[in-house]
Amino acid sequence: MDIGNYIENDIFNENNQHKHFYQMIWDCFIENGFVITDEDGYEIDTLFKAFALKNLLGEFVYRIYDEVNEIGFEDIIENAQNLGFDEADIEAYCESDENIFVEDDFELTVKNALDYITEISADKMLEEFAADDIFDAMFACTYAFEQDFVFDFEDYEEMLAFIDNNQDQLDDYKEEYSSVSNWIHGGMMC
Repeated sequence: MDIGNYIENDIFNENNQHKHFYQMIWDCFIENGFVITDEDGYEIDTLFKAFALKNLLGEFVYRIYDEVNEIGFEDIIENAQNLGFDEADIEAYCESDENIFVEDDFELTVKNALDYITEISADKMLEEFAADDIFDAMFACTYAFEQDFVFDFEDYEEMLAFIDNNQDQLDDYKEEYSSVSNWIHGGMMC
């Protein structure tokens, strides 16, 4: 199975409004070799990083709209199984990274892995994009802007053009939601 197509079609396509944000970040991650490598276990690593992006956007939505962040380790386990991996494969991946705290409880180990991968994914996002640009993209793909029509971006280029054309309004939102902006500037710790 092509992990890239699986991520794009089965993970990032679950929410039409969010998929362009995911794709923008994901394309940058691919370009920089942060995901989809030729190393052993990369499929599981790629899966964790995809869910890390969803986790970060879920945390943003929680902080802005007070909606529960529903991304969890169960999603990773289920999708790893869909790709033909079992608990032993996931455990081996977690054990191979000294930064992931491996526990006797498999679910806690997966949760620790998601937490760690989310942290390094946030660091990578902030390395590649300015914090204000991340806020703008996250806000643009989650906010129901009051329009005379339902705004649906065709791709992330169109989302970026929308952001450029509405920068003053987005700056106002950054001030209104300064704690969320500070969260992004502070490293997006979940």
